[in-house]
Amino acid sequence: MADGTRILLFGGTFDPVHNGHLIIARAAAERRGFGRVVLIPSASPPHKPSAEASADDRLAMCRLAVGDDPLFEICELELRRQGASYTVETLNAFRRQESEADLYWLIGADMLADLHQWYRAEEVVKLTRFIIAARQPWRDQLDPIFQALAEHFPPDVIETLRGGVTDTPLVDISSSDIRCRVAGGEPIDDLVPAAVADYIASHSLYR
Repeated sequence: MADGTRILLFGGTFDPVHNGHLIIARAAAERRGFGRVVLIPSASPPHKPSAEASADDRLAMCRLAVGDDPLFEICELELRRQGASYTVETLNAFRRQESEADLYWLIGADMLADLHQWYRAEEVVKLTRFIIAARQPWRDQLDPIFQALAEHFPPDVIETLRGGVTDTPLVDISSSDIRCRVAGGEPIDDLVPAAVADYIASHSLYR
């Protein structure tokens, strides 16, 4: 049974949010028993280029994507914060708001190798446990990544990270591909929720 005191946080630029984001988040929630998934659109992620769509547009698309689905919530925290979006600051803010909750952070396996380079990484791994969405072929490559991370984190952290690996569907969708398709006049109806596709078209995004 899903537990509402365990919150799965899912940060990203969501430029735009797409079906892959929702499929993977839902699969992780179902397999790990989360009753709440919080999408956190970021303003200025430190390790990625700036978003093409505005903060307000990305927030609106996230809201349209989840609709009235009771599993999902949208958090504006990072969008309203000035400067770069650092996970440690977001987690500390959530801890103040949800003092009794267990916080988990959803990442893709492709992000795992750089975890030690995150801002104040040692603090991040104390504030949250990671749910690592593993999709082939990444799952076959995780052992070398964990071995490399062992040079930066203590054994108990590595063990906890290993325990967070979660099989999720292989979804070959990327926000960058969607933006390219829109710019080229190609359809995206099978890649994003219908309401998001309509929003992109009506607001002339990514053209």
